[in-house]
Amino acid sequence: MMNEPESMDNGAESYGLLVFDSTNMALKYERALKSALVLLAVIPTPVEITAECGIALLLNDSQVARAKEAIEAAGLSGHTLVYPFERKLVERGKEV
Repeated sequence: MMNEPESMDNGAESYGLLVFDSTNMALKYERALKSALVLLAVIPTPVEITAECGIALLLNDSQVARAKEAIEAAGLSGHTLVYPFERKLVERGKEV
């Protein structure tokens, strides 16, 4: 089970979702954002999002601005930010 960033809950909430064209790019972003102390979770790219990479980075709503600043400061490009992204809890195959 993947860990979610601190303060994320499992209700329907708005998040930021970073998606990528390659796994290499996703991992590069993960390292850069974590070094900038951005809280995030590495998750499988949701099926409703079209992306070449199967990895996405989930950001709490409160972390989106910090992530944008860190991405700009690191000079990174090659991502798509889906914001707001509404994530719902799915338990045993059922939406809760």
